[in-house]
Amino acid sequence: MKPIEKSLHIHQEKISNIMEELLNMLSNIYDGFIKHKKSYLHEAEKLGKKIHQFEKDFTEEIIKEGDKDAVRLLISIAGHIERIGDCYENVIKTVHTKISEGTLFSDKAVQELNFLFNSSKDLIRNVKDIVLTLNPVLIEYSINLGNKINSMADEFATQHEERLVTGICHPKHSSMYLDMLDNLRMGVWHLKEIVKKLQNY
Repeated sequence: MKPIEKSLHIHQEKISNIMEELLNMLSNIYDGFIKHKKSYLHEAEKLGKKIHQFEKDFTEEIIKEGDKDAVRLLISIAGHIERIGDCYENVIKTVHTKISEGTLFSDKAVQELNFLFNSSKDLIRNVKDIVLTLNPVLIEYSINLGNKINSMADEFATQHEERLVTGICHPKHSSMYLDMLDNLRMGVWHLKEIVKKLQNY
């Protein structure tokens, strides 16, 4: 077993576990968004803090390892995980504001965000499995899924502009929608980068 393979094997359970926390964080945000309840957002915020702490503790641990390639790979993965947590914390802030102000999105906007939330959760589950198995078929599928999600997000943004122009969407609501869309899309980008790192290691 190569040093980088051994290092990944040693740490894969920790990475898989934090991916599960990331999934729980996003699930709570989604529930808060759909049910208009801040209690779910408070739970998501707690998980966000755990994800930030993981990155600090994990980086301190792996930096002591001898194999430079393994250290680079693991630090990169931990960094992407923390950036995903940042994206989801931004979504939490927007949903907090949405609930406080009693803002309602159009059925179409909710449908689009539902797709982004649920597809993101599917991708997180895939990444969690990839960390444990390095399944090449799942790796290829997940990269394609990430591309599809981001392509759909681009399409949603274009359709949203049309709703704004035609007066279906209020400008104030527009910024909230786009904040959520952009941060969910960026989360997907980071998830896809983790997969690509594991594909190429």
